[in-house]
Order: sequence, then C-alpha cells, then structure tokens
Amino acid sequence: MRTNVRLYFQTMYYAFFKTKGTPGRLTPKRFLILVLLFFLYPLWQFTIRIAYLLDYLFYPEYQFEEVNQPIFIIGNFRSGTTFLHRLLVKDRDATSLTSWEMYVAPSIIGRKIIRWGMKLNYAIGNPAQWLLDAFDRIMAEYSYMHRFGLNEPEEDGQVLFHIFSSYDLLALFPFPDLVRQYIYYDDQIPLEVRENDMHYYHEVLKKHIFSHNQKRYISKNPSYSPKVKSLHKEFPDAKFINLVRNPLQVIPSSISLFSNHLHTYGEPETDYALQDTVIEHSKHWYLYPHRYLKKLPRDQYIRIRYKDLVADPKGTVERIYKQFGLDISPEYALVLQEEAVKAQKYRSSHRYSLKSMGLNKRRILQEFKNIYRQLHLSDAKQEK
Repeated sequence: MRTNVRLYFQTMYYAFFKTKGTPGRLTPKRFLILVLLFFLYPLWQFTIRIAYLLDYLFYPEYQFEEVNQPIFIIGNFRSGTTFLHRLLVKDRDATSLTSWEMYVAPSIIGRKIIRWGMKLNYAIGNPAQWLLDAFDRIMAEYSYMHRFGLNEPEEDGQVLFHIFSSYDLLALFPFPDLVRQYIYYDDQIPLEVRENDMHYYHEVLKKHIFSHNQKRYISKNPSYSPKVKSLHKEFPDAKFINLVRNPLQVIPSSISLFSNHLHTYGEPETDYALQDTVIEHSKHWYLYPHRYLKKLPRDQYIRIRYKDLVADPKGTVERIYKQFGLDISPEYALVLQEEAVKAQKYRSSHRYSLKSMGLNKRRILQEFKNIYRQLHLSDAKQEK
C-alpha cells in the first residue's frame, strides 16, 4: 500500500500556513491538535505496517480469502445509513469493521494480540474496563449524531486514513480545495490512486473476513457514494443499497454534522461553515450512484427511501433480503420485530434552524430542484 504523500504534505502546509479565512484557523487549540495529529500519524502507520508484515509471515493464507457479495450502504450524510447499517449487522451471519478494528488493529496479528491481552485483563479483574468506559463517554460527548464506541460498527472508509486518501479528511482538515476531487471520485481521482485505494481496502476486508469466519460483509459509507464504479470494479458481485432522504432534512443536518467536526478539532469563527461544500457533494451524491447502479442486475441494487426505513424497518429489511436473494434466520426475524417496536417509539432530538445557518427553504428547493424531479421526491412536508 502506498500513502498519498503528496496530499499528506499539502494538507500539512495548508494546516499550518494557509488557514486565513478558513474554518481551520490556527488557534492554540488547533495548533496542539495538529501537532498531535502530524506527530502521531507516522508512528501509527509504522505500527500498522509492521503488523501487516507479520500477517504475511504468520497468516499468509488470508491472501486467498474471498470477499463474497459484500453489501455497500451508500447515500448522503444524514440519510439513515448508520441506522440501516447497525440494523443489518445484528444478523449473526453478517459482520462489519468496528472502530477498534479500524484504528487500533486492522491487522490479523494485532487483533489476536489485543484479544490475548483482554483475556489476561479479565483474568485479573478487568482493570481496563474503566479506561474503555471513559473513552466511550468522551467520544459520546463529541459524537452527538449517532452513538460511537470502540465496539460499534463504523464507516469502514476510515481505514483509508491509513493511506491518507479520503474525502473524510475534510472533517479534520477543513480545506475543501484539497479534497474536492474526492467529491467526484470515479471521474476525477487519477486511476493510479483509485487502484491503490481499492487494493488496500480489499486487503483490509480480506483480513477482516479471515478473522470473522467468512461472514457476509456489510459496509456503510456516505463518502463511497461517488466511488460506486470503482467499488463495483473491485467487487463485481457486490450488492448496493442506496438510501435517499429529502434534501430539506439532509442539508441542514449535514451542515450541523460538519459544524460539530469543526468545533471538535478547532475553533472556527462561524458556527456553520462548509455550507457550499456540503451542497456541492450532496448534489452529486444524490444522482451519480443511481445513474451508475441502475444498470446492475436487480439482485445487486436497491434504492430505499429514508421515510420508508424509519416507518417500517422490519419490512424494509425484508424487502432488501428478498431482492438480494438472502434468507432471514428465525433469530434475526425476532431482532427485526424488536427493532420495529423501537422504531415506533423513537423521536429524533435533533432540530435545525435554517435561518441560523443562513439558509432558507426556497434556496434548498431551488438548488435541488433537479434532484427532486429525477428522484421523485416530494417537498410538501419534511420527513421526521
């Protein structure tokens, strides 16, 4: 695997010397975070690469593992992808990368060492638990959009941080010019970079499948929406679920999401920055995936409306399984029934003021009129 060294050093230059007028202004808090990021990144990557080398030496058979019919959940940010992802991985026949596997031990040897260490920890009374609980509490404070934890399934596209090649870098480094090509990944990222990204990602999935007894792999990434062609080329038998939600809900919620990132990793002068960038990527990610994926066989692609998912999660999953030719086990059927009951009681606590963001309903409807028309969305009422 090759790190995108050019983007790494460009980002470092922008982060320290090109911050004027950006949400990443160089305050003392931001400076400290940057020093930690750029100091720890090489050390982090060195340990990961050593672990990968040990994988080749001690578990070479993983290279022959096949990632059969992986499922990719795509769609814009704040379109229900996390909800559907965590619902699907409740099936005992499914698996997905968790946060600790992505960031701490993407390698086979790393996972085994940590599991051995946890067995020792339990044998002496589980003293590590308070550290893990403290970490989860800290992350919960900053991850108000959805529950975050070391053992929670997360967006596996974050493994591409390992090679510094991801649109998600925008959350840490709010300089849109550096990652704008990633908005249009399949069309604008050079072929060599795309092939390197896909090869590395495939290797990580092989290691994960090897470690999880060849279970069905499920991925969820909004930032994978512009790379469906690359993913399909890498995984020809892959299945795709495209979630679609009303822009009147997606845009303010996405702007709020990025605002949270900006305030977590810095001190922006305004509460709601990156609005134009959010609108730009949202427009492309609404239309591009369907334009490409609709050509696939019916058992490889399904488009789901957010309002249908939250209204009837059980029925939506049953529809997905039926179209993809998958069987629902009796155990998973019970899980789906429990989730249906929870969905009836759930009420979102997130409220957004378009006015405070400098937006209004008319602008969103105008910006996304083509999306409303092509996707047959209704603007008559906002989805709850």
